[in-house]
Amino acid sequence: MNLSFETIQPTDFDQVDQLVTDAFAPIPESDGSEVDLIHQLRTSYDYQPSFEMVVRPGDGSIVGHGLLTPVTVRGNVHTTSILALAPLAVAPDWQGNGVGTQLMQELESRAQLAGYPAISVVGDSRYYGRHGYVMAEDFAIHNSLHVPMGNHLIKTLRAGALAHVGGMLEYPAAFNKF
Repeated sequence: MNLSFETIQPTDFDQVDQLVTDAFAPIPESDGSEVDLIHQLRTSYDYQPSFEMVVRPGDGSIVGHGLLTPVTVRGNVHTTSILALAPLAVAPDWQGNGVGTQLMQELESRAQLAGYPAISVVGDSRYYGRHGYVMAEDFAIHNSLHVPMGNHLIKTLRAGALAHVGGMLEYPAAFNKF
């Protein structure tokens, strides 16, 4: 399977909207606000286009999308910037073929090269757990959003990256609207 992993371009936005809508439609936990969240995040002051990626097969269509957004872990002593993965979407016909895994690896590589210590995600612990994500509580990091128990996960991008970091994970205002 020949896939291309690329930084999103404005000409991709409409296709990404449809992909994300289709990917989240069958998920009972989804309230259908993922596309609106993406639109809000793109207008935030710390949006970085290099942290928004699409996946294309040889025909040029878009079959995967992922977005990383800077977030803050605010502790009693330290404040640490990490990234949040939201959302990660794969076209229904392409799910189960490793597209999401490869896309996560590409995003993680970009985050690591940019010097970020970790990535946070709210999602299925079985899926993300297979990719090295563990419970955020293992690092004494708590979520400021109302998240179901066991669904707030973190992956460190280098050994010891979150030692002595603990605190409350705070999101950009766009997350609070959904």
